Amino acid sequence: MSVRGSVQLQRANGDGESFQRAFPGTALYGEDLLQPSRGSRIIVICPNGTTQWRVPAGTVSAVNNGCPGTPSALKPEFGIGDLRGGSDPTIPYIITPRQDLVLSPSPTLRWNPVEGANSYTVTLSTRRGTVWEVTTPESTLPYPSDRPELAPGTRYTLVVQADTGTRSTDDPVEQAFNLLAGNEATEAAAEIAAIQALELPDLPKTLMLVEDIYPRNQLTAAAIEDLETLVSYGYDLAQVRRLLGDLYLRSGLRLLAEENYQRAIALALATDNLEEQVMAQYGLGTLYSRIGDRENADAQLTAAQTGALGLGNSTLADDIGEALSHLRE
Repeated sequence: MSVRGSVQLQRANGDGESFQRAFPGTALYGEDLLQPSRGSRIIVICPNGTTQWRVPAGTVSAVNNGCPGTPSALKPEFGIGDLRGGSDPTIPYIITPRQDLVLSPSPTLRWNPVEGANSYTVTLSTRRGTVWEVTTPESTLPYPSDRPELAPGTRYTLVVQADTGTRSTDDPVEQAFNLLAGNEATEAAAEIAAIQALELPDLPKTLMLVEDIYPRNQLTAAAIEDLETLVSYGYDLAQVRRLLGDLYLRSGLRLLAEENYQRAIALALATDNLEEQVMAQYGLGTLYSRIGDRENADAQLTAAQTGALGLGNSTLADDIGEALSHLRE
């Protein structure tokens, strides 16, 4: 959703009374209600990625009025990786690609920058042995143009050795990735190109990719890279940071997930974005619960449940309450 002016949103799974301020990029569902103020210009991008609906100002409209067939809201689900990994800052643990697929045969490679490290030896391998090895002072490596590109049907392992003596394999979680290939790759590339060709700002286009196309194709590394790029362009927003928290949680990167959830909460509080505050607290509480930090988990989940009730979203409040009940058993 693109917003010029202001718009109020009432979620379909809420109490039927509470309207909250909506923000650019907010995900919408079929039975949600929108109420733009007079003189506002609100554009909703429909699920087909091509239809753009200008929401009538000064009145209440359901999303399905302008975007028929928009699906209903789903229960939030946090994909959770093995959180033993990504928790020791002295290890150059792999950030992307970590445990997923990549679309490009020459992806950017990224790992944790280790304090005091001046260089890293990076080795890409398959079951047959080493594909290539390079040394770099950076913690992000554009794929070397003079080295063999990734091949379909091959499982790759990336190992990074810091000159401090630690290695990415010191991280307790094994990492490997594959190249998306065949019809799936062709279809994904076409969908991505169609979104990128839309005459829209970077924010809504990126969110459409991150919340739909990338997850359907298990392109977690691409989603993380695009969101981190948004932040570098100045889009340091609660929703962007919360989505990064979700992705890092799914990737089993504990420290990065925690950092981004905390940043999302701070940004949401500063902008009165209660919905993103609740979702970030829910994600952070889920992380703490999974690593056995019961006190912080309880605090975050309790705050999230209170916020969900403030939104009038009893369904979400009940979901969080269920998580709290399991935590307190």
